[in-house]
This record gives sequence, C-alpha cells and structure tokens, in this order.
Amino acid sequence: MYLFYIDESGNTGLNLHSADQPVHWLVAVAATPAQVKRVESDMQAIALEFFGDAGLEPGFEFKGATLFRGDGRAAELQTNERVRVYGQLLELVEKHDLAIFARGIDKVGYARRFNGKVPEHPHQRAFQYLIESIDRWLTHRQPEPSLLTDSPTDPCHGLIVADEQHEMARALVQSFARWRFTSTGNGYKPRVIKYLIDTVHYVPSHDSWMIQLADCIAFVRARYEKIFRVKGNARERYTQSEQSVAVLWSELCRPCVAEDRVWPLD
Repeated sequence: MYLFYIDESGNTGLNLHSADQPVHWLVAVAATPAQVKRVESDMQAIALEFFGDAGLEPGFEFKGATLFRGDGRAAELQTNERVRVYGQLLELVEKHDLAIFARGIDKVGYARRFNGKVPEHPHQRAFQYLIESIDRWLTHRQPEPSLLTDSPTDPCHGLIVADEQHEMARALVQSFARWRFTSTGNGYKPRVIKYLIDTVHYVPSHDSWMIQLADCIAFVRARYEKIFRVKGNARERYTQSEQSVAVLWSELCRPCVAEDRVWPLD
C-alpha cells in the first residue's frame, strides 16, 4: 500500500501568460505507511530544532515559499539557517526511499495548443497526467503470482491525499471517480486507473507533515524550472540563491524522481 501526497506550485488560474510562473506544477510524494511514520518523526525533530516548541504547535507548517523568502516563522531564521532547514527536509526523500512524481503544464504552450481556448484549468490537466503516471508506476509494483497456491495475491494499491484545493476540488473528485471505472480518455497515454482506490482525500497542509514535504518539493521544482529556462546549466551565471535552489532540486530531489515531465513540449 502506498500513500501519494500531492501539492501544487505556480497556480495562476486561467492566466496562462505569467512570466513569473510559466509552469503549473503538481508534485506527488509516494510513501508506504511505515515510511510516513518515519518521515513524520524526522520532520517533527527538524521543527523542534529550528523553531523550538512553536514547531510542534497546531497550525505550524513548513512551506517552501515562506522558507525561501523568510516569511512568517521563518523570519526568525538567518538565510543560512533557512537553507539548512530546506536541505534537511529534502534529504528525507532519499533517506526514507520516497518517490517523487512531478507533472507540469507549460501555460503558454497549453494556450497555444488550443488557440487560446483551453478546455480546462491547467491544474485539471496536470492532475490527470499525474494520476496516470502514478497508476503506471503501481502497475510495476504488483506482486508476482504465487507458485505455491491457487489463491490470488492481493494487489498493491494506492491512496491519494492532496492539499486543500478550493478552486478545483469537486471537479477533480468527479474526474477521478470516472477514470477508475472508464478511462482518462485523452492525453499521451490514456488508461483506466486500476490501482488507486477510494477518492481524493483533501486535507489542510498544516495537518499533514507529508503534504508539507510535497509543498517544499513542488516549490523548489518550480523555482528551478524558472532558473533553468533563463540560464540553462550555466551555473557560473547563477546567483547564490539560485545555486542553492539548483542543489536542492538536482542533488536532493532528482535522484528520487520516478517521473518529471512538462507538457506540451513545443
């Protein structure tokens, strides 16, 4: 059984020409229940180390944007401390053998593909592609049939847990239900969603350490994409802040990526 924790970055609604947020990202972090327990324990320890008792109070949360900018509770930390916090959080991905899925919708390309009359919010298209990616990944994690018994082997299933999404939540729940019994219907590799069960479970990010981890990953993925589009791999041109972002994504996240794609590519 896997739990998939989803958060977004770069949401500008139906404004598809934002120079500051060129890609709408959805990121999922995959973990077994046992891995979730270990990650939660480590995140609580990080919160306690850097924020004291306030880090364990109801309502406290790690957010990529506030850590990066030094807002809220993060304003109490020096820049190097915020980078350390971010690094320690993302180190948990490899430490606990988690998997990352990142699906992005290039907004200008999306608008161009449909001559400016896009059929749906980019979040919905990203969500579809993300769900397809996760279900394909689960396909390759199904147990082999037993040679010793005729009893069927229980499949490996997954459950979706997502940050609250007031803009699109109901539409996504309805789409998810349809995909499980018919097909995703369009896109690169449409499929019936076979291994994800129940529905999309929405929770406030401050109530879930794992959603907070997904948020931090999504933020740094979006930030790195923006840097890469302007400066490519020429790290000698990166500012110190951009160097930190590149390290966070390339060294701490990318080795654990199961899938990372942007659509459309043209």
